[in-house]
Amino acid sequence: MTVLQIGIGDAGDSREDMPGGPTVWFPSTESFARLLTADNRTMLRLIAERAPESLDELVELTGRAKPNLSRTLHSLARYGIVKVQRNGRKLVPTLLCDRIVLTLSLTGQRLPGTTAKGDRA
Repeated sequence: MTVLQIGIGDAGDSREDMPGGPTVWFPSTESFARLLTADNRTMLRLIAERAPESLDELVELTGRAKPNLSRTLHSLARYGIVKVQRNGRKLVPTLLCDRIVLTLSLTGQRLPGTTAKGDRA
């Protein structure tokens, strides 16, 4: 598996990939926390350990309602954390990374060698 590098960016920050920097950007720490709740991390661990072959199987493993689970998986897929593939009539979730590294600037300083827009200097 791979490590997904995530950044928290303000409205004016560049969301473009930076060498050695985050490849996925969340608009706020709150949005990051809402997506990676304890329940969602448990679900991700179950996907990694049990490799469910369908959304219905994941519903059984988690005990969560199917519409809720489907929305959550599609949100996680938008950020590159999971992939949801169709296999015939079934939706099959797959974990794309085994760790997430968060980059969060507390001082407003950019990554070394980048401009205010995130471009390499």
